[in-house]
Amino acid sequence: MLDRLTGKPVHYYIQLVAMMGIAAGLPFSKIPLSIGMMLLGLNVILLWDWKTVWKNWSSNKWLWLLFAYFAIELLSVWWSANKAEAWDVIRRELTLYVIPLTIVAIPLTAFKHYKWVALSFLAAVFLTSFINVGTYFHWWGSKIYDDIRSLSLFVSHLRYAMMIILAVVFCAAWWIRKFPYRWIAALLAIWFIFYTILSQIGMGMFTLSGVILMMFWFKVKSIRIRWIKRTFIASFSACVLFVGIFLYVKLQPIPQKVKISVANYGTRSVNGNLYTFDLMDSINWENGYPVQAFVAEGELRNEWSKCSKVNYDTGVDLKGNPVRDILWRYMTSKGLRKDSVDFQKMSKQDIRNVERGFASVEMAKGGISAQIYRMRGQLNDAENPNGKSLLEKIESLKAGITIIKGHPVSGVGVGDLKASFAQAYESNHSKLTIENQHLTHNQFLTTWIAGGMFCFIAFISLWIAQFTTALKINAFEWTGFLVITLLSYLIEDTLQTQTGVTFVAFFFAFFITGRKILYPKD
Repeated sequence: MLDRLTGKPVHYYIQLVAMMGIAAGLPFSKIPLSIGMMLLGLNVILLWDWKTVWKNWSSNKWLWLLFAYFAIELLSVWWSANKAEAWDVIRRELTLYVIPLTIVAIPLTAFKHYKWVALSFLAAVFLTSFINVGTYFHWWGSKIYDDIRSLSLFVSHLRYAMMIILAVVFCAAWWIRKFPYRWIAALLAIWFIFYTILSQIGMGMFTLSGVILMMFWFKVKSIRIRWIKRTFIASFSACVLFVGIFLYVKLQPIPQKVKISVANYGTRSVNGNLYTFDLMDSINWENGYPVQAFVAEGELRNEWSKCSKVNYDTGVDLKGNPVRDILWRYMTSKGLRKDSVDFQKMSKQDIRNVERGFASVEMAKGGISAQIYRMRGQLNDAENPNGKSLLEKIESLKAGITIIKGHPVSGVGVGDLKASFAQAYESNHSKLTIENQHLTHNQFLTTWIAGGMFCFIAFISLWIAQFTTALKINAFEWTGFLVITLLSYLIEDTLQTQTGVTFVAFFFAFFITGRKILYPKD
């Protein structure tokens, strides 16, 4: 309509602006996403050229695959006991279908415009990550963090981790395609990898590992000289093997570095105060040293009060834990006894770490070291899964498998997910508390549970078909997006949040419409 009135491609440029707005809004909040989606929908309606729109829709096989999945999922509403919840789930997922419909209806046709959209996303991810890091390190402001996961100020830390890794993919593509100012791409990639390590988000490290393997695959395909290719494969394989062995060794239980015996009971500190000990069977260990042993609490209380305003007996750290307990664990992790002499070995930074809630010197190091330490602690203390993300995911996975065994073909219906999981946790006698009882943390299994086997087949076919096509045509960015998305499906219910479903829907539409323009050799 506007095109006919003005004689210019107004709707095309509205589409471009809306897509750039969504791309830039993804790392910020839901508000720009909602505005961008409304603009996309309004633009299609105002175009009022339904013949062309239908032609674009009907000729896109990816839309057919998407809506085949949607049709089966919609069918499961019929056998859902909770119809209200079923329709609410469908409503929340509409973004997954609306965004591709509106973008396919008026696709971008110029390579530079796809580049503008990608650069908008890249700029927004950098800006938000810079704000996050600056706030965390108090370059500005005085925000107090009780958990490193709070580093992401704008959107969920899990979805943001996916955006950071996709930004790494775009930076790599910038370098590979030899666009101008490649040094900017290199610096941005380094920054995003630094952010991933700093944030300690398993999703980020998991998807980054997948993207690195993908880059290796593309590099191997590009090497024509056989001996160089073999050397490259051998070198990369050696690196992977080294990392695997390193992780295996690091995740093993730390041997006890101090032996506790009856002879230790009744010993005294240098100042002559009697050390207290728990019963040997009740002692916890931190970094190979006993926590509830060699404690001269009177000395510790006096020394702590000299260097901290937090009350030793009643005070809590920034995470809400009793500072007394954190101090004991932190000193233990450094191999120190809990007395006045060894307290002098605590630096000002150590005191600050205790006040911030770091129970171990390893956790205070941050980055990969803290991730490995946290994971090792979870694997070697599996008695209580609550508050331990890895163990909670395992419990959720068990509950999901229990449901599938009971409803392998039809599933339980999209409206009965919550009720079915509540029953499964109960039947499994799970130790997870109610607030920690979630869905499977696996989008593939959640899809199967909700819609049944055929819904699962339709869903996985949609993504496998894209993945094989992207690899076949050497679509680097598209493959990167798919690696990130598929890996996220393995450890999270990615499509259960608005940010997650918008991220997937937008870049799904971005690549299926830009396929022939971004990868013209196809």
